[in-house]
Amino acid sequence: MKTHRHYFCSGEVVVTLLIQRILDGLFNGSIYAALAVAIAISHRATGRVNLAQGEIGLFGGYVALAMASPAASFVAGAALFSNLPGHPFNLWVAMLLAMAVAAVLAVALQSVVMRDFDESTPQRALNRSIALLICVSAVISSQWGGRARIFGELFPSESGDFVSILGARLRYTTIGAWVVVLIACGFVTLFLSKTKAGLSFRALTDNRGSSVLVGIQPKKLMAIGWGISGALAALAASLAASMSLLDSSLMFRTLIYALAAVTLGGFDSLRGAVVGGIIVAQAQTLIPGYLGLPTEMSIVAALIVLIAVLVFRPWGLFGQRPVERV
Repeated sequence: MKTHRHYFCSGEVVVTLLIQRILDGLFNGSIYAALAVAIAISHRATGRVNLAQGEIGLFGGYVALAMASPAASFVAGAALFSNLPGHPFNLWVAMLLAMAVAAVLAVALQSVVMRDFDESTPQRALNRSIALLICVSAVISSQWGGRARIFGELFPSESGDFVSILGARLRYTTIGAWVVVLIACGFVTLFLSKTKAGLSFRALTDNRGSSVLVGIQPKKLMAIGWGISGALAALAASLAASMSLLDSSLMFRTLIYALAAVTLGGFDSLRGAVVGGIIVAQAQTLIPGYLGLPTEMSIVAALIVLIAVLVFRPWGLFGQRPVERV
């Protein structure tokens, strides 16, 4: 009888375990949400999916590491940035500067390499996006190598840094990550709804043909969209690296979940991208935990949820249903 009492969990323990798994999934959800919003914005700008979004963000993550590292360190780029006043920078300052660098990189890539990305056929756009992913990844590997590096902590992460919720622990890192992501999304929403460039961007994405007729310049606005998406991708990479290690494969794994999230939420909805990130992260945590699947199979759980939703809403949870003209 003693063995059975040890084996069967009480209802309170079961509830606490469920809440803990939900809270554990929230941190990953913030990263997937940030990258999914970046993908959604670049998709709205060009009508095509940029598969290199994660690598552009990873480049920003390495730039942040270089800006926060002493010149004498073995981090590529640290000596270059040592000429800037205040180097090495606080990690938060380095992350913000790296977001700006990633934005400039994304604009440059869109303006020079992917200039007619929006006019390409879907197959050609896919091929060019994959080629860009490979090129950016190759640059990262050649400069920083494949060795995992410690990025640093953005939020308090000691053993006692948490809020207790019915016995479960909500870490300060999770709270902080969501605050940062929601602030970033809030700035993007304000830009799109309150500025002339943002309103023009929305008009372009809603009706490209009519917006061009009234004088809106699509190339300029597409560059702005790529710049915003590049900054958000760098934010996602920095958040992910702060809780694990920064390595050359970090954002490729994250990209898969972010693509599932933005597809789930709808490519034309920023709110859907955030909600999709939460759902995918929860599926990644809960389904393997209760079905006994190995951690390596967590992507399968996310894809199961994605397929189940798309069967009933192919345009996503918050996406606009396509209008068929006859």
